[in-house]
Amino acid sequence: MEIKNNSFWINNKNGRIYQVVQEAIDCTNERDGLAVVAYTCEYAPGKLFVREKNEFLNKFHIKD
Repeated sequence: MEIKNNSFWINNKNGRIYQVVQEAIDCTNERDGLAVVAYTCEYAPGKLFVREKNEFLNKFHIKD
């Protein structure tokens, strides 16, 4: 599934809205090539969060 830049997603657990910055590739030696999603949350200004893409898709759903 494609995750569009600047799209809004809702956390299934806490109901908060998050904004995707963009998809990226993890270059850590042990995880090299792993697709990740970088996103922000209005409840944590100035913070950038990163989560493995498949995990992101399991824990969030797109805001309609």
